[in-house]
Amino acid sequence: MSAKKLLIIVFSVIITASFIYAEQGTTAAVFLKLEQGVRPISMGAAFTGLADDVNAIQYNPAGLTQLPGFEISFMHSVWFQGIFYDNLALAYPFGDAGTFGLSVVYVNSGTIKGWDEFGVATSDFSASDIGVNLGYGTQLSKELSLGVTMKMFSEMIATENAFGFAGDLAVLYKLPVTGLQAGFMVQNLGPKFGFGEAFMLPITFRLGVAYKGVKNLAVTMDYSQAIETNGILAMGMEYWYKNLVVLRLGYQYQGMFDKNYYYQNYAGPAILAGFVVGGGLKLDMYEIDYAYKQYGVLGSTHRVGLTVSVK
Repeated sequence: MSAKKLLIIVFSVIITASFIYAEQGTTAAVFLKLEQGVRPISMGAAFTGLADDVNAIQYNPAGLTQLPGFEISFMHSVWFQGIFYDNLALAYPFGDAGTFGLSVVYVNSGTIKGWDEFGVATSDFSASDIGVNLGYGTQLSKELSLGVTMKMFSEMIATENAFGFAGDLAVLYKLPVTGLQAGFMVQNLGPKFGFGEAFMLPITFRLGVAYKGVKNLAVTMDYSQAIETNGILAMGMEYWYKNLVVLRLGYQYQGMFDKNYYYQNYAGPAILAGFVVGGGLKLDMYEIDYAYKQYGVLGSTHRVGLTVSVK
C-alpha cells in the first residue's frame, strides 16, 4: 500500500468521524478511555505514533510488530477519592505470524454511600470495571503495519452487572525520514452498552507522530478526538541516560479552559490539568517506572509500574 493511498484512507475515516457525535456524558463504559501503562502516561499519552512496547495493545496494536521479544508490564494507579485501577499487559512475537498481546485492566471505585429517592441513607455499595483486551499486529511491509485489538468488558454497580465488547483498528507507517513514523487508530467500535438503557461506546480517533532520529531521545505528538468531548492535543518526550535512567515529560491540551475541570466560582487553566512527569530505572531486563499527573482542581495522581523484557 502506497503512502498516498494510506493518507486517503486515514483522512476518509477522519471525515466520516465528524458525523459521529454524542452529547457530553452520554457514552457508556467510559473506563475504556482510561490511560494505561506508566510509560505512555508519562509522555502525555502521546503514544499512537511510537507504540514500540507492550502498551501498544491500547495505543496502537500495529506497533506490536516492533517488539524484539517477550514483554510483560504491570501498572498500579492511585486515583481520586479512593479509586484505583491496575493494568497487566504482555506480548510475544511469533515470527511471520505476527505479534500477539493480552492485557487486563481492573478499576475499583471503592465504597459508595447509598441513598434512596427520599434522601434517606441506605446501605453502602461498590462499583468496579474489568476489561480483557486481545491485541494483534502484523507487518505488511518494511514501512507498513496493521493491528487490531478485541475488547471484552464488564461493569458492576452494587448487584447489577453488564457485559459488552468492542474493537480497535490501527495502522503504523514508517515515513521516508529516518526515525520518523506515524500512527492512526480508531478505538472502541462496538454495539451500545448499558444497564437497562444502552448508550454509545466512547469511540475515539487517534492520530500521532513520533521521532526517534536522535540517540536516546524520543519526541511524540498525538491528537485524539472522542465523539463526546473536545479533542486533546498531547505531546511527550523521553530521554535515556546510558540506558540506565530515563526522564519523561508530557502535556495534554484541551482548550484554554477544559469544561471537564470547570466548577462554579473556580476554573483551573488547562496548563495545570494537563501536565505529567515521570521517570524510571532500568536494571538488565527489569524496568521500574513512575508517573505523576496533575488534574487541576481534582488533584494529582500517581502511577507505578514494572516491566520485564526478554529479547
